[in-house]
Amino acid sequence: MRMVLAMVFGLAMVLFGAELFTNAVEWLGRKWSLGQGALGSILAALGTALPETAVPITAILFGQRSMETQEIGIGGILGAPFLLVTLGFLIMAIALWLSRPAKADDGLDIARRTFHRDMTFFMTGYAVSLTAGALPVAWLHTAVPWLLVGWYCVFFWLTLRDTSDDQAAETETPPLYLQWSREVPSLPAVLLQLMMSLALIIGGAHLLTSGVQLLAGWLRVPPFAVSVLLIPLATELPETLNSVVWIRQGKDALAMGNITGAMVFQSTLVPALGIAMTPWRLSEAALFTGGLTLAAAGFVYGMFRLQGRLTPAVLAWVSVIYGLLPLQTLATRYDLDAILWLGTALVALLLGWVLRREWTPRGA
Repeated sequence: MRMVLAMVFGLAMVLFGAELFTNAVEWLGRKWSLGQGALGSILAALGTALPETAVPITAILFGQRSMETQEIGIGGILGAPFLLVTLGFLIMAIALWLSRPAKADDGLDIARRTFHRDMTFFMTGYAVSLTAGALPVAWLHTAVPWLLVGWYCVFFWLTLRDTSDDQAAETETPPLYLQWSREVPSLPAVLLQLMMSLALIIGGAHLLTSGVQLLAGWLRVPPFAVSVLLIPLATELPETLNSVVWIRQGKDALAMGNITGAMVFQSTLVPALGIAMTPWRLSEAALFTGGLTLAAAGFVYGMFRLQGRLTPAVLAWVSVIYGLLPLQTLATRYDLDAILWLGTALVALLLGWVLRREWTPRGA
């Protein structure tokens, strides 16, 4: 009973914190005259990525001599982007359908250049991280963390200098919740609300994570499966909930940048820490998770390039890939490889049908 109450209270903290955070980060971007690309892909993404970053890094730092804690850390690192690119996109699609049912088929009103940049940096960084874990090469293990840090620095610089998607002047910013007068809020008030929201998000995510870990122990789930399947469900709530808030307000560019920017962060700086602090030898389950993540991201990005837009149907259907990970866990535990192969074939056929149904040649 206490576990359930802690999880419910943690969820409420994350929900309220996400609302405060999106409001504060918009005002901070307005104070600093940032474009929506920098606002969503850097400020919002970095702030809301703190909970899922803290879990694996803490597990690695305080359990370096334990193989189980290292598995939890690696699973958290690989599982966070996997959840965002599957269930995170599904939640965005549902939010779009509910908030704008008549115009949902037109797709999200995103900044195309920003989305192209974010997805390119994410898939490249994530692939490099997987390569370092698949190849037992000493010099590669030493060089990749620095390469990933440099890759994120390039992304950071390109995003800050790009003003092509600056729509801040065209959208109305809601009043700050901690605004004490009708005048424009001061920078200290914005920063105070920002810190309060981050404290709520991190505290709520910690309660959720603790509850999920206790639940997994009760169910006797393997450590890697816990970290890659259950922990991200709690810690990734900030990105998805912030994006729901922005979609509801008609700010699709901020919503998408919030998720894709977090994906870039989680495929570069976070794996760099993991590679530097662990042997980073990825198991078959870890490589399978990474392959599914790249497949899901590649499908969404490929459909975006083919259609020239991003529809909620594509974001929703790609989430079926998420189901393959628990299926792989069950197949490994009970020696049912045939079920995994059958599930993979069904998912491939389904996505092929989506490709045929959704694709419309450019200029048609």
